[in-house]
Amino acid sequence: MIDKVAGILLNPAFVNFANNTKYTVSTESLFKATGRPAAIMMDKHVDKDTRKYAATKEGLYQALCLGIYLTMIPFIFQKYGFKIAQKILKGDTSIPAFKNATEYLNYNKLSKMDKKERQGNKLLAKISDKLKINPDDKLTLKEHLLIENKPPEFPVAKGAIELSNLVGTVIGLAWIASEISNYILHPIMRGLGFEKPKGKLNKNA
Repeated sequence: MIDKVAGILLNPAFVNFANNTKYTVSTESLFKATGRPAAIMMDKHVDKDTRKYAATKEGLYQALCLGIYLTMIPFIFQKYGFKIAQKILKGDTSIPAFKNATEYLNYNKLSKMDKKERQGNKLLAKISDKLKINPDDKLTLKEHLLIENKPPEFPVAKGAIELSNLVGTVIGLAWIASEISNYILHPIMRGLGFEKPKGKLNKNA
């Protein structure tokens, strides 16, 4: 049993998943969006209507936060965080002149594959034919992928993306996503019949 668990934890696919901030935060949010409402509904010490209201609100809140987070991370934090790292390390071979974070991530996926898997892979078309580690390198990065068993992976570039994702997680989920969700959540809850419009509440008061 221990060997099987260790095999899963040491599996390269699992390791890559665990090291990806966006994937782990998304998974956590999905568990919260399903687990918390389920736990609320199982609490028999609270009346059914209250449980239903709380579970729906919690599920919607987590789903909205996840949607906002996934929209913001790749288009704002990841994009500009990678560009800033390239400017800081301009001319450094640890981060070649990739067009953007997406091009690096495509390269990174290919670099982790077996050489045979890379041949004819559709991701190759998304890597520039002229991109090199530095001007003195005789091979382009695409040629490194096609020729070498273990092409360079540029962990500093990967680190820059993960740092950007981490910053985006803190700012996006702890502040921005929370604020935006609060504005969106109540109209949805009213539309589902869980909350009364403010006008009616004032009229009945």
